[in-house]
Amino acid sequence: MMIVEQLRSSHVKNSVIVHIDELLDEQNRQNIESIVEEVNGVTNAHFNATRHHLMVVDYDPKRANSGMILTRVKRQHLHAQLI
Repeated sequence: MMIVEQLRSSHVKNSVIVHIDELLDEQNRQNIESIVEEVNGVTNAHFNATRHHLMVVDYDPKRANSGMILTRVKRQHLHAQLI
């Protein structure tokens, strides 16, 4: 039973949605996704296909947190908040 619990805890994933105030074109959205994916522990970052101001970020809560992700976005001179 201990092995199953260890496997479950090693695959824990959290997600956060980042709302970005600025209107970004496709190239800028791709750049932001790449920059966010550089955060240690982030496993995926992608903008919503129809709501281009929302980015979904998946991360390992043992190595990253939502504050780190938001800080990385804001360092790109963007106005953003977590929702």
